[in-house]
Amino acid sequence: MATSKAAVNITTDTTSYQNLSIKDLIEARDNFHIHLMKKENVVGTAIGKYRVRDVDLDGDRIKVKRRYPRPKRTLQTSRIVAESWPCILVFVSDWIADKKLKEGYDFDKIIPTKVYMPDGREVPICVIEAPRVEASMDHVNETELIFPINYVSGGFPLILQTQGIERVASIGCIASDGNKYYALTNKHVVGTPGSIIYTKLKGNLIPIGTSSAKTLGNINFNKIYPEWKVTNQFLNADVGLIEIDDLTYWKTDIFRVGEMGKVVDVNTSNLTLNLIGCPVAAYGSISGKLEGEITALFYRYKAIGGYEYVADFLIGPRGKNKALNTKHGDSGTVWAKECVNKKDGSNEYLPIGIQWGAHTFIEAGKSIKCTYALATCLSNVLRVLELDIIRDWNLDQDYTWGKVGHYTIANLATKLVKNGRLKKLMTGNLELISFSDDLLTMGKIDSKRKKLDYTPLADVPDLIWKLRGGKFKRGKENPNHFADMDKKDSKNKTLLDYCTGKGANMKFLTPKEWLEYYTDKKVNDPSKGILPFRVWQIFAEMVKFVKSGDINGYMAAAGILSHYVGDACQPLHISYMFNGIPQQGKPKKGLGVHEEYENNMINTYNLSDIFPKAKNEFHKAKYKTLYKLTSGQEAAACTVDLMRNTFKTLNPVTIVNAYTKYQKQKDTLVEKLWNQFGKATTHLLFADGAHTLASLWESAWLLGKGNSNIAESDVVDPEAIKKLYEKDDFLPSANIKEIEQYLV
Repeated sequence: MATSKAAVNITTDTTSYQNLSIKDLIEARDNFHIHLMKKENVVGTAIGKYRVRDVDLDGDRIKVKRRYPRPKRTLQTSRIVAESWPCILVFVSDWIADKKLKEGYDFDKIIPTKVYMPDGREVPICVIEAPRVEASMDHVNETELIFPINYVSGGFPLILQTQGIERVASIGCIASDGNKYYALTNKHVVGTPGSIIYTKLKGNLIPIGTSSAKTLGNINFNKIYPEWKVTNQFLNADVGLIEIDDLTYWKTDIFRVGEMGKVVDVNTSNLTLNLIGCPVAAYGSISGKLEGEITALFYRYKAIGGYEYVADFLIGPRGKNKALNTKHGDSGTVWAKECVNKKDGSNEYLPIGIQWGAHTFIEAGKSIKCTYALATCLSNVLRVLELDIIRDWNLDQDYTWGKVGHYTIANLATKLVKNGRLKKLMTGNLELISFSDDLLTMGKIDSKRKKLDYTPLADVPDLIWKLRGGKFKRGKENPNHFADMDKKDSKNKTLLDYCTGKGANMKFLTPKEWLEYYTDKKVNDPSKGILPFRVWQIFAEMVKFVKSGDINGYMAAAGILSHYVGDACQPLHISYMFNGIPQQGKPKKGLGVHEEYENNMINTYNLSDIFPKAKNEFHKAKYKTLYKLTSGQEAAACTVDLMRNTFKTLNPVTIVNAYTKYQKQKDTLVEKLWNQFGKATTHLLFADGAHTLASLWESAWLLGKGNSNIAESDVVDPEAIKKLYEKDDFLPSANIKEIEQYLV
């Protein structure tokens, strides 16, 4: 590489450059691309922002005086700053130093510092040394891969066996054309239509679907970006689809990244250079968690037969001295734009691209290799294939209906406790369990939680024990949060039908009988929820803590119990219709109802309507007296009674039908759901749930003789409680085959 001595001054002459648009850069590159590629050492071009050498920076600002002789500019020794201006990026395999220029270098081989358009516009050029080799095709060590345990999602490995070779790639995400559901990955991965695609579940190779005939390869650039006319240029899409066999085994988040937000819609009217430097994240089945940033747009990676081939995004490391190191087998990975949710300050991940390849750039003379991902814009793919990303399928297999609901029920229960000593204990430590009355909204809860050194107990099961990738995540926690009580088995009976009688007189199923129901050929439910047994287990532990005078143990267990009781009085948590009504060979009727009813509606109306109205319910006679439970089995039966009353007053079918009716009325959907179900929601989800929870608290206190065995205390130390819930053996999580050992 060489540049002329009249190189652009990096502190002046840039004002006009800042006004250049993507269209200007694309047009300039198209006009001069052949000219640039004829220069010595040039290996590729892209458009982006001018990269300033680290030695020319004072913090994040460009120095007034630049350094001579000028050192080579590489991807690792330069970066984009606020003052960086739009430019054409030219990648070269070898940097020619200033000294060589003075010794009579052939100036015909020099790359100009800018090009001139016919109308007088000047477009700057940024030259970068980046010797390129293809990304490593190293053999994949399958023992190092992480395969799904329960559910398949974006980021997990998929396996294709063809011509005696086992090929591994990554699952991107789930999409639908309104008729079928597909897993997105790369075209070069899925093979011929009808090929069986596998993954491993619990160590066993299982088919997850077949490759679809619907694919996407090279696309004419002008078809995707019609306002930016170029000649002889193709975008590489390389998208293949897998027709999913059984959607019930799938989730729509990205493993160890999180739930996806809305797809970033990229088109000629909104694509700007502001994407350059944008942080993105992904999970490759080979490389694991990937964190990078968009380095350049429309990176030209090859030219054949007079045609240019470009990638929408070149994704590189995030920050200096950090490697991306994406590997062979990450093909199909979905990259998501990482941004901050303005409402609660949490990270939000908006899918933007699908990876299909990688290039490795070498720092000459240092043997430093840094791999960059090549990705296609996801919104363009969806537009051409007429697909929609599915973002809400089986997310509720985490079975959380939001912090607001759980914390509100725990708060309300403290107001219903009758025993004087216990009431003083619970109300005096309210913020150890929940939040004060005026904080029961999503924004206020999250804002307050950031200031605490512990997690209020009502949502420990979700935020600590089920948090994806969390330090204290429990693999067997999930089935403790739900139970599908209304699905009919081969005998035309549901779990509610089998639990005959009421309260202490209920004929409650044993764990073995519960398992027999779930394995019935008509039910065939792999999730096997055991929520009533979890209540039984914790109730029994509370009694033990009280008998032994362990106030910390009792408080931790009582606060955590409120989470499961909250789940038990949520109609969509205890039904097989949790996110719509299954239809044979078709998408669920009412898909998406879970989020709108359980989260959005409750979050919207909680503090203004639900919470105050639920408190007003407490003057009624039914809430004046608490249930007196004498055993863990009675606690489980009481939970089933709560579930039965929930279905009786607010059936999931009614909710799904209403959601389906109002689904297209996005602006008023939540309001219409509230108008139809608000009163019943207040009565059931909160008043009845709080009453049941208070009964469980007080019954355990009385059985353990709390007034005698626990010394009167006003405040419990949060640090002591935190140490308890961070222990694996505190209220240990179990599945249906293991739960019996904890039932006493």
